[in-house]
Amino acid sequence: MRTVFSLPGPLREGVERMGDPIAVLPVAFRLLWAGESCCELDMPMSMEMPVHAGVRQ
Repeated sequence: MRTVFSLPGPLREGVERMGDPIAVLPVAFRLLWAGESCCELDMPMSMEMPVHAGVRQ
C-alpha cells in the first residue's frame, strides 16, 4: 500500500493496481481510518479522491 500511494493518486487507481477492489478496499479504508494513509478531508470521499501514504499534517 505504501509503495502504491507513495505519491498522491486517486483511490480507484491505487486499489486496482493492488488487486481485486472488493478485497483491497476494506484494507485501504482501514489504513485511512488509522492514519497510515491520508486523504483531503475537505472534499467528499469518493473513488477519485487523492490518497497518499503517510501521516496527515
